[in-house]
Amino acid sequence: MPELPEVETIKNILKSVILHKTIAKVDVFYEKVVKNDLSFFKNTLLNKTILDLERIGKYLIFHLSEGFVIVSHLRMEGKYFYYQNQKETINKHGLVLFTFTDQTYLEYNDTRRFGMLKLTTKDEYKNLPCLKKLGPEPSNVLDFNKLFSILKRKSIPIKAVLLDQTFLSGIGNIYADEILFKTKVHPETPANFISLNKLKEIVKVAVEVLDEAILNGGSTIRSYKAGIGIDGNFQTKLYAYGRENQPCLNCSSPLKKMFVSGRGTTYCPKCQKNPNSPYILGITGPIASGKSSALNYFKENGYIPISGDEIVHKLYQDPKLHKPLIRLFNESVIKENSVDKAFIAHVIIGDGHKKYKLEQLIHPLVEKRFLEIIKKTKKDEKIAVEMPLLFEAGLDVFCDETLYLDVNLKTQTERLSKRFLSVKDSLKLNQGFNVQENKKKATYIISNNNSLEELYIKLAKIIRK
Repeated sequence: MPELPEVETIKNILKSVILHKTIAKVDVFYEKVVKNDLSFFKNTLLNKTILDLERIGKYLIFHLSEGFVIVSHLRMEGKYFYYQNQKETINKHGLVLFTFTDQTYLEYNDTRRFGMLKLTTKDEYKNLPCLKKLGPEPSNVLDFNKLFSILKRKSIPIKAVLLDQTFLSGIGNIYADEILFKTKVHPETPANFISLNKLKEIVKVAVEVLDEAILNGGSTIRSYKAGIGIDGNFQTKLYAYGRENQPCLNCSSPLKKMFVSGRGTTYCPKCQKNPNSPYILGITGPIASGKSSALNYFKENGYIPISGDEIVHKLYQDPKLHKPLIRLFNESVIKENSVDKAFIAHVIIGDGHKKYKLEQLIHPLVEKRFLEIIKKTKKDEKIAVEMPLLFEAGLDVFCDETLYLDVNLKTQTERLSKRFLSVKDSLKLNQGFNVQENKKKATYIISNNNSLEELYIKLAKIIRK
């Protein structure tokens, strides 16, 4: 959707080509886009000259001679195209065509047909409900205390508030993500959690982001183009929006995408902490390093336990997952209406590509379930999550701290000898585990080569911290 910078760019472009032109004819090819009686709209505009263009929020205002005004909103994908040749105007998405007396043309084009044009007067246009209810633009905020008092009455996510044009006008999905990223505010933060100082920072950054976007001609996102040969360049400068799974430009963690109030939202879980989230300790380590024992210890000490293995086990019981697993392996992966985990283990030991494809299938589902549990957990509770591939799956970004359990080969071999897979196969299965990289990322590293009691003594020190 064109936002404030895009509409400002369109205004500036159109001012350079249509000012002082007189309308000779109006063709309307889609009546619903015009919010007036059609005859009144077409007849009144005849012989009117375009004197000026103005922008209010995301609305484009055409000031005409004899005191008339057209108020236009582009909605999702509205565009204005200026043509010097009538042949260029033949477009199935052209909804309204203005022909000027000098035989040039202005077309309102809208593939989604959600936009609007309303003819009114210069004395009445600011009293239209759509304009009257708009909040101030970020650059025009004069009374922060008044804005803050409105914010304190809202418990919905701050992202939703920024998209509410009655609170601040001109901010849409792209720039809301950018503003929240730069102010390190989690998009789901309840609006009434935001302090007055943080609100001032949000507005200040909003002004900076929108001004920079205007200087760069806005953003060309999906099918939106500024028109008249100018494509917005600001998308090359985006820090958050559209960069899902790419490294955060501050901390290098992978950016994540979620939906907030129905809108796709890209953010950095590490830089933009959710104040409603509980403390989360991530536990990882190579196979047979004692991750389950550590998880059980934290459970006994009041932590809510989350087992990655249990999540995967439940996923395997879901019939919806059986079809993609059969496509990845073959019919043998399903045995007696359930997933044969031993079969999968033996296949991926010898086939690194299938192992990678399986992880690509399972990791997003594990993450989704992990986040569902977090959302249901109260802020004052604590979570311990055991994930064999915590760092590889990118789930460490949701953790406040991480624990790496180290084990030597002798102890590892002794423990693996008691499991259903052979020691050789188990070690092969764990070959993709990047020991050195994971150790670098971990908050705590504990060697677990001796008794359970010794492990618990070491874990107790973490709880005390």
